[in-house]
Amino acid sequence: SSKTRQQLEGELLAKGSIKQHAYRGLWQSIVTVVKSDGLRGLQKGLPAAALYQLSMNSVRLGTYQTVDNLGWTRSENALLTPFLSVFWGGFAGMISSTVSCPVYVIKTQMQAVSCGSYTAKFQHRHSGVVAAFRNMYREAGIKGLYRGYTANLARVAMGSSTQMASFAACKDFFIQYEMFQESVVLTAIAASSVAGFFTSVLMSPCDVVTTRMTNQGVSSTGKGLLYKNIFDCFVKIYRAEGIHGMYKGFIPLYVRVAPHTVLNLTFWEFFKKLHDQYSRGSEKLL
Repeated sequence: SSKTRQQLEGELLAKGSIKQHAYRGLWQSIVTVVKSDGLRGLQKGLPAAALYQLSMNSVRLGTYQTVDNLGWTRSENALLTPFLSVFWGGFAGMISSTVSCPVYVIKTQMQAVSCGSYTAKFQHRHSGVVAAFRNMYREAGIKGLYRGYTANLARVAMGSSTQMASFAACKDFFIQYEMFQESVVLTAIAASSVAGFFTSVLMSPCDVVTTRMTNQGVSSTGKGLLYKNIFDCFVKIYRAEGIHGMYKGFIPLYVRVAPHTVLNLTFWEFFKKLHDQYSRGSEKLL
């Protein structure tokens, strides 16, 4: 909730025009959320967020692993390998974004709702995930469930390509120089920590744009009231809020992405190792 609220505060307002920031910094954002919505406010949209991560990451990592098993992420030319990781990481991100976009829309809209005086410009009040699906489909059909799709596509593609490429590069670096050789888990933790930082830096502008487009109000014809498309959104944010607007909510984003990347990719490596051991054991039995 803190990240979403920060990204929506002062929407399209110049930096100096906001007299009082309710969501300045991570700690103040948490305090404001608790004051207005209680402790439960920090977990708003949790079921939708969990469903989003399940659908997005299962498809994303599954797609990337399939491509990796086929040997498409590596080349005999060492200079080409990072570009292949970026390409296929982005491809996997685009596929997963298409599958999970409706849940992301619901998650963002539920997190943006506040009972306090510091609210986003638009409030989409859903009683739950199922009700949100039903309401959005009734109002705008499939189009309503894919609100901000192009921005979300760019966001996940950017984040996935950066995460997978930087993780693969760091892991290869540690292996090449025989660092953390005593544990595959330690290698994965170190590599994913670095990957989390680069992912946050490069993904933040797309993340802000996606939040804005996903939460904006729409006309009776289904058109956005503030932004026409992803390019219009980028331009309007930059003109009104400057480069600072592109990095609103960066600290909460990094605080979420960094441990998420560590856990996500570390467990991914761990289960891949278990799978390899099981496969070798099965072959011996045969």
